[in-house]
Amino acid sequence: MSYAAPTSYEKIDPAVLNALRSQHSWIAKPIYRASNAVLQLPFFSWFEQIKSPLEFKPAAIQLYYHSATFPKVMGLMLALGSMSENFMMPFYAKHAFSEAEHHIMLMKWMLRHGILSSSDEIASVIPTLETNACVNYAYQIALGQDREKWLVGLNSGIERCSNEFFKVVAPKLHSIGAGDVYFDVHVEADEHHSIMGLEYIPSYTPDSFRGRQLISKALEGISLWAAMLHSWIGIDLLPKFDLEGNLVSTNKTMH
Repeated sequence: MSYAAPTSYEKIDPAVLNALRSQHSWIAKPIYRASNAVLQLPFFSWFEQIKSPLEFKPAAIQLYYHSATFPKVMGLMLALGSMSENFMMPFYAKHAFSEAEHHIMLMKWMLRHGILSSSDEIASVIPTLETNACVNYAYQIALGQDREKWLVGLNSGIERCSNEFFKVVAPKLHSIGAGDVYFDVHVEADEHHSIMGLEYIPSYTPDSFRGRQLISKALEGISLWAAMLHSWIGIDLLPKFDLEGNLVSTNKTMH
């Protein structure tokens, strides 16, 4: 049975988006700097060189685990919400529902291109330590039930990185004859998700304790996201950012 998770999202009014970015520049600016820096790291150079979907296999099989696990984390955020946070229930539910079938779309793409010979093969894939760390970051926030950390860490941080990732991946795969709605929908969906929570975050000054705490949590997620991508292609890399989102080190090694 297939559920009709959305494959398109409401268009975002650029004026509304710009107003939210301006109002929350204390968090938006460091997130944008850090996510832009991630695009300059080796994973994206590797990806630009692939010539067939089979070459994308190391990333695709790990991406499946990430894609299949995140809706569970979102459901946990919804399930554990207190009565005082009930106004967030539609927000969490819509996000989880919109993501719930995406891993199935990815599986169909992998089978179509011979990356896996059967769906059962995915059970033999061991997630990298970094993939687990990125997922566990989300579980930690969900269990802690800190709405603001969730919104800056998951919606504004990791979803921003995901949006940038799919903006690169989707057109490249089309160029080699392997495009798919799974990759295309994330270009729109993740942009939608990356800003849809800003209205629920108070404005903080970046030098306040809470402001620094939230910026640090968002940048932690971006570091883990980048480390995850690189673990998929055998590179140990953990970027670190200052509180303005500037890249200060990568700790890169090959294995």
